[in-house]
Amino acid sequence: MTANARHGRVRRGAIGVAMVGVLVIVELVIVVAVIGGGLHQDLTLQRIDTIRAFYAAEGGVNMALREAWVATDEDGDGTIGAISDDGDQTDDPAIGSATVSVSISEVSGVSTLTAVGLSDRARRRIEMHLQSN
Repeated sequence: MTANARHGRVRRGAIGVAMVGVLVIVELVIVVAVIGGGLHQDLTLQRIDTIRAFYAAEGGVNMALREAWVATDEDGDGTIGAISDDGDQTDDPAIGSATVSVSISEVSGVSTLTAVGLSDRARRRIEMHLQSN
């Protein structure tokens, strides 16, 4: 075998090893991108659930304010100004894909509405204080 033939085989072998190395690096980059994308997607879904829970709590406060304003128990839970404050989460009103319940308490003429919105794993709570004149 001549020196040129031996040199050609070594060069082909080196190119083959280099190509395998490049393919391994490309595969690692793809794996990291896919895993990173999955984490980003989970954070995005959590953010969406948080927003849904907040809007449900806000909607619940508005419903409770309406009950207090017209002095009527419109949802039939037995308390004016409370929304589904019966301890049964299965009948909580749905606002989109979230649910809400609002409780009311009164201390020294100040009523406190506490709304809790739930959406999947997210929970948001809003408190509103009302004082009558």
